[in-house]
Amino acid sequence: MDNESLIKDFSKLLESSQDYDTKIIVGEEPNIKEFKAHSIILSTRSTYFKTALSSRWVKKENGTIIFNKPNISPTVFEILIK
Repeated sequence: MDNESLIKDFSKLLESSQDYDTKIIVGEEPNIKEFKAHSIILSTRSTYFKTALSSRWVKKENGTIIFNKPNISPTVFEILIK
């Protein structure tokens, strides 16, 4: 499997959000967007998320990690997450 295929597969996973365990809520009213993601992928691919998704920075609701980032616009975060 080449890197391009891997990137496409990760993009599909982000788009479908199947079996997600993390909600990332970005932006401020009236421009808020929620992203559904997988903590294991975020933590493995990013040292920022490895720390950010630790129990010190987030809360859990019904087994789902809730991560709020009101200081990032949805447009910017969508670029970063991809």
